[in-house]
Amino acid sequence: MTIKKRENIPVTADVSLKTDMVLMRYLDLAKFVDLISTKTLYVASAVEFEDSLEGTLPEQIREMYEQDPDVIKHLGPKPILEREQENRIKNNVSCWTKGPKDNMALWKIYGASKQAIAIITTLGKLIQSTLLWSGVTSVTFKEVKYIDHSGGLPDGIYTLSYDTFGLKHEAYEFEKEVRMVVTRSSLKQPSLLRLKIKPNDIIEKIIISPEAGEWFFDLIKSVSRKYRITAPVQYSKLTKLINKSKMKN
Repeated sequence: MTIKKRENIPVTADVSLKTDMVLMRYLDLAKFVDLISTKTLYVASAVEFEDSLEGTLPEQIREMYEQDPDVIKHLGPKPILEREQENRIKNNVSCWTKGPKDNMALWKIYGASKQAIAIITTLGKLIQSTLLWSGVTSVTFKEVKYIDHSGGLPDGIYTLSYDTFGLKHEAYEFEKEVRMVVTRSSLKQPSLLRLKIKPNDIIEKIIISPEAGEWFFDLIKSVSRKYRITAPVQYSKLTKLINKSKMKN
């Protein structure tokens, strides 16, 4: 569904997504400070993803691009690998986790250390932030579908576009991702995006990793005050459980 337009930039979201949906993003200290000090959201190029299946179509569709005479006649003989790479180059992706419950695996993967932070927001607040943006072709919010790329076809994803980044291998289903996909017109080379935000309009809460020490909690409160962040700083709900477990041992 189309939500709004600004400067002819369409902003859309999957029908399954609601504006009051809670979203969570795990960050290390450097990325958190970067976000609140520069007042920009870093949006990585899809080319930067380490997962080699990112931006690829299901195998059945890839075979059609390579072997179906009608498809080749319509689209040309360009190899599917080249087409997929072009699609990665023109799309940038910001990844968020659906729901307010934190996940120990995600703390370790995306927090990168015990000293990590998660920021809480809503889909509606992210959508509102797009009012500040310019210089992009479109913005869409995708609820990720987790698939077996060699198995059955997912509904509706048959061409290379921003929709392709709403697909991820089922091995990552524990991440429960919602993605913001920002499309640019340039096909020359990948580049990161820094999109303007107002941190206090986006950040509802700041959650501290359950394995972080008290000193880190105090540090984040101090840094937040320095940059006039009004969101409360809170320990993860897992912190008490982990501390009780340590006491028993």
